[in-house]
Amino acid sequence: MIRLAVPSDGALYESALDFLRSSGLEVQRENSRRYTAAIPAIPGVTVHFQRAADIALKVEEDSVDMGIMGLDQYMETRRAGGGSRVIVNHLGFGQSELVIGVPDFWVDVTSVTQLANLSLELRDKGSELLRVASKYPRLVERFLLKEGVNYFINVHASGALEAAPVMGYADIICDISSTGTTLRENRLKTIIGGTVMNSEACLVGKKDTLIHDKCDLVVAKGFIKKVKAGVS
Repeated sequence: MIRLAVPSDGALYESALDFLRSSGLEVQRENSRRYTAAIPAIPGVTVHFQRAADIALKVEEDSVDMGIMGLDQYMETRRAGGGSRVIVNHLGFGQSELVIGVPDFWVDVTSVTQLANLSLELRDKGSELLRVASKYPRLVERFLLKEGVNYFINVHASGALEAAPVMGYADIICDISSTGTTLRENRLKTIIGGTVMNSEACLVGKKDTLIHDKCDLVVAKGFIKKVKAGVS
């Protein structure tokens, strides 16, 4: 039996089901309250509906064999040495960017280089460090340090990030954006070089799990083949 995790809600829920349907892998779920479903086209595959943020961990702890999730979420939540990997990238839906958003009245900050200079100025003046609100602290920290923004703190945020600067608990944000409309409506702007990563839905799995049983491997290969055909 192959266990496939699919987002239980959020932006990728309907898109993932639509993609599987168009790939000849329609999911049959008895009702919305059930957290498991079947794919009749490939007997032996059980769908498990999971929170998108939990899918990478579920793969790495062998609770599921494969999962559909955003590349951004995968890169943020995967464990170092966890053994998971991207099996099929660019599934053709869920395209977005993880971007830095700064207040639009910061006329002197139009690039990530200028943001680095600002963080240094704040440090030299003895002011508070630049506060960054994001749900992607690992990706943000890695990106900012790489770009020379060395003096900042990550601020935990669970609600609407765009409100963080207005509410005063952060100076800038880093969040997923598809069109930039929400940023602009909240008086935020993107900056040159401020794209942390481009993201799209992908299929992830754990190689050791997939090759553990030859019968499982046959089912897994059949499923992956259909997924790849749906992408091309």
